[in-house]
Amino acid sequence: MRRGLEEQFNQEVENYRKALLYHARISDWETFKAKAGKMFDYVEAIEYSELERRFFTNFNVILIALIAIVIALFKVDFAVTPDLMRIKNVMILAGLGASSFELYFYLDYKIYMRVKTVYYPKRREKFIKNIENDFRAYVLQAEERKAA
Repeated sequence: MRRGLEEQFNQEVENYRKALLYHARISDWETFKAKAGKMFDYVEAIEYSELERRFFTNFNVILIALIAIVIALFKVDFAVTPDLMRIKNVMILAGLGASSFELYFYLDYKIYMRVKTVYYPKRREKFIKNIENDFRAYVLQAEERKAA
């Protein structure tokens, strides 16, 4: 993530934290839950876009290498010397290995994102419940300190 976007993200999360703290202090738990849900959605959207950016950065580099291997295989006349035939075999094996890795990398990413989206509502509810419990405990501690 670029530095400017990172600072913007941190500022947005800090704004959500302040809003959550305010609503916890006044015991407005319904608004608190709505804000916590929005915070979760925001963080998930940023995480998803960052994962996608990193994935396609790596994916494109490997894809360019594969295209270069294919172009080399079609452009070079390997029948000129026996050494070039061995290089052709090495290039074919390297291309097969890279394309197998690329396929694995792509499928792994897609499966990860599918699982992540399937369990999104459960993770969201769990996040809201956990953060609500944390803030309730924080508010209770603050009230106990005031009373003491």
